[in-house]
Amino acid sequence: MKKIMIVGGGGVGGYIAGKLLQNTQDVTLIARGEHLEAIKKNGLKIIDEDSEFTVKPSIITDNPKGLGRYDIIILAVKSYDLAGALEIIKENVSSNTILLPLLNGVEHDKEIREIYKNAKVLNGCIYILSNIKEPGVIKKYGGVFHLMFGAQEKNLDEFQPLKELFDEAGLLSKLTSNIEFETWRKFLLVNSYAAINSYYKKPLGWVVENKMDELEKVLNEIKSIANKKDIPLEEKNVQNVLDRAKKLPYNSKMSMQLDFEKGKKTEVETLCGFIVKEGEKVGVKTPVMKEIYEKLAGH
Repeated sequence: MKKIMIVGGGGVGGYIAGKLLQNTQDVTLIARGEHLEAIKKNGLKIIDEDSEFTVKPSIITDNPKGLGRYDIIILAVKSYDLAGALEIIKENVSSNTILLPLLNGVEHDKEIREIYKNAKVLNGCIYILSNIKEPGVIKKYGGVFHLMFGAQEKNLDEFQPLKELFDEAGLLSKLTSNIEFETWRKFLLVNSYAAINSYYKKPLGWVVENKMDELEKVLNEIKSIANKKDIPLEEKNVQNVLDRAKKLPYNSKMSMQLDFEKGKKTEVETLCGFIVKEGEKVGVKTPVMKEIYEKLAGH
């Protein structure tokens, strides 16, 4: 049995931990605050679309120091917490450890490789609607789950057991050498919705009714930057995001907007700031995103 650590017990990490534990895997969960204390006391409760269950992590802590090396470490924190997460796992990573980030944004694998040059660093993205309903409880919505992971230009055979582990736990996954494209394709959706929703302080349904032209401009700015970086996003990818917006519930909000509403730290730098700065680097103008970023970042 593989020794697995999941850093981040929120909607993504908590749900994956719950499903793996339901399949009797050895899972250490790194969480914090009231959520950590509730899981210690009552276990981790998962409310799925058609079922609910409670599991107990093999180890639940906010500090993995002294726990030894791990076979697999999944990083499911907010992007602004990634640096801190990479610091606390230093004792747990060996040259045989698989490191898999599942965060909003792109190119996190590059940041990880700068620190863990000898580990087996993958990249990944996930489609899921889930959050912490209350401390110790993760609720998943809407029947959406698809996990994609892999590495560019690398023989992926050695990672097939990880895919099988996910699949056995009921976590639909795809192992791909085209992961850079997949992370950018998700970034196209998450970034554009989060930016427009947060800028106007409105749900997605309002954006569909009033600002689809602006949403399309943001999407094309992101696509243009991706293309300059040899990521082959196409017009059909832009259209898919526009079409999906019309099908999602009217009151849909992205996590960045919810964080703004709660006065919490946000991923504005990872999403909006990244596009503005990358645009400057590769020579693509981003007037719409720049205006959004400057307002949301308080510049």
